[in-house]
Amino acid sequence: MGLVAINTVEIDAANGSATALRLKLDALLDTLNRTSGCTAYTLACRGAADQAWIITGYWDSLERMTEHFHLPCLTVLFELAAQRYLSRLSFRTFVLSPP
Repeated sequence: MGLVAINTVEIDAANGSATALRLKLDALLDTLNRTSGCTAYTLACRGAADQAWIITGYWDSLERMTEHFHLPCLTVLFELAAQRYLSRLSFRTFVLSPP
């Protein structure tokens, strides 16, 4: 099966937390890349200041992408927000072909 869906998370670091946040995001990506149905998860810098990132997940199954949103490891993003490591989270999903 080919690529059928993509999800993105845009993340802006809170002032002074970019380095620590980047380390935590790298650890999260290690976990996410082992998710069933995930072709790849990537982390890209958004902008020159290295304080904003986009995490992108590529999926071979729309159902598996939807299921993974309930994984405990994704609560890390909300914990980072509560701990004030980040100032903004924005989630998006895109369906590339009918399931």
